[in-house]
Amino acid sequence: MFDPNFEQLQEKLRQIMEEATSLATGIRAWMLLSKEGLPIASAVPHGLEEAEIAAMAASILGVADLAAERMDQGMLEEILLTNQQGLMIMKSAGEKAILVLAANKGMKTGLLVYAAKTACENIAPML
Repeated sequence: MFDPNFEQLQEKLRQIMEEATSLATGIRAWMLLSKEGLPIASAVPHGLEEAEIAAMAASILGVADLAAERMDQGMLEEILLTNQQGLMIMKSAGEKAILVLAANKGMKTGLLVYAAKTACENIAPML
């Protein structure tokens, strides 16, 4: 059943993400998803399959978290991916959500990490 407060939550989340992404020029897409891999809110380029990306990101984070646990490294904080077109960061936003940011190649890694950390600190108490 549709929760009427969900739209209000999505709007608040979008505001948080607008503030976070304004801290770091170069972020070209973001997605907030549940730990189960369901999209909550996003701003991604047209043509990308949000549900598919969300499911894959949740799987990656889950497997990486398990690997960190098995290597006795404690709780996973974030995953940073580098690729031909830029950077991606996946970070837990509290116990219920995952934030994924995609950035251009020239973006400073520290700025991307800072933007993700700032957003997650603001998002976690809301979910």
